[in-house]
Amino acid sequence: MKQPPFVSVLVTAHEATDGLAATLDAALAQNHPAERMEIVVVTGEAAGVAAGYAELFPGRVRAVAQPGAGAVAVMARALSEARGELLALLEPGDRWPAARISAQVAALDEWEDVGLVYSELVGAEGDEPPSGRPVARLLRAAPCIAPSSMMLRRSLLPALGPLPAELPRAPWWLAVRAACAAEIAFVPAGATPGDDAGEPEDARAGAAAARELALREALAVQRWFLARVTSESLYADAVGEIWAAFLANARRLLASADGEPFFELVTVTDADRSEARRALADARDALDNGDTWPATALAARAAALDPWCAPARELLAETLAARPRRAAGDPLADARRFVTLAFAEELLQHRELLAAYGERFDGSADATLAIDASTLLPAAAGRALGALVSDLGLDGDGTAHLIAVLGPIDASVRASLPERADALLTLRESASATAPVPVFDDGTIDALHALARHADAA
Repeated sequence: MKQPPFVSVLVTAHEATDGLAATLDAALAQNHPAERMEIVVVTGEAAGVAAGYAELFPGRVRAVAQPGAGAVAVMARALSEARGELLALLEPGDRWPAARISAQVAALDEWEDVGLVYSELVGAEGDEPPSGRPVARLLRAAPCIAPSSMMLRRSLLPALGPLPAELPRAPWWLAVRAACAAEIAFVPAGATPGDDAGEPEDARAGAAAARELALREALAVQRWFLARVTSESLYADAVGEIWAAFLANARRLLASADGEPFFELVTVTDADRSEARRALADARDALDNGDTWPATALAARAAALDPWCAPARELLAETLAARPRRAAGDPLADARRFVTLAFAEELLQHRELLAAYGERFDGSADATLAIDASTLLPAAAGRALGALVSDLGLDGDGTAHLIAVLGPIDASVRASLPERADALLTLRESASATAPVPVFDDGTIDALHALARHADAA
């Protein structure tokens, strides 16, 4: 019989530990096998409730004290202390239903492509839970995944990178980074009751503080991703909407300050300003060369690094307006100006075609390779193409811009794709005589690149 995975429950409390005892009781009551689960409690205090539980439940509860540490440092310590294959986040005051861990473990066991699951939304009633790789959607919204409902694979951590010290807390950043690196999924597993609200006045004060913290977290996470966007980022197409949400969150925070003259939204260092100036200069050069997608990304980076830089904000608005758009619902909606069409079945059989394209085209080109996979089963096509792209090293920043056209789509739409492309990349001998656009293969990729550059300059 297969042994259940080892789970580390990470309870982090950098300040107050109110409700910690009830939280630990709920974690200990999970129906996941006790010998396959540990509870790691990292607090910002030297002793207290956590130490008491570690004494009562040796081998099941470990208490780690990190006095004076902030929320992100406490979370980073918890991640480094964890020994489990799966990591579940739990905040003091929250209490899981008894089957939470087992339901999430079963989901991750079944869904190999999923790196993070969650079981609750915050302030998003009626919305479809985010799933797949919804990076842009997550960055456009306020934090909507409840921190105490997340479970992620430990193997995903290297792809996420170190926790940024400038964040007020870490869970939302972890969720968005997980969606960048793998799929995420919603797993219904019961609601998490919190502690009693207490007196009405205390409850109102607590709700206001929670709203401000959520806004600060959203602002910091949006700024972090905008400051690192490239034209190849999963959220590059939504830069305008993310920037608008960033501004809206800043205005909400300012409104909550009640006229406090020294209320600080973000910290801009000299290094930030210097990097912003370089990004702004590069954005102007890219726009002058007609490379609107890289220009938009660079302008967004400059504006996020130094939000007070008016020229950066103005250039971002200019590049967003200049960036070409396609009709909604169009399978080529995310394509750039010059589109080369290839066929998934052929690329999977003759990988040298995609390898040649990837060697000649990079992220600076205003060009897209659209891969028609609409005749294949979507899930199977996605997995096969994803593996091929990864094997060829084309899944990182700065590589060729690729999109997959997955089914089901209308036959008439599929038939029109060659006519709407600017070129074909194929080994099919019959294509040269019948295709409505020029045809290239791995041996003539230089000519395809020259055609794309000529079209970009026109």
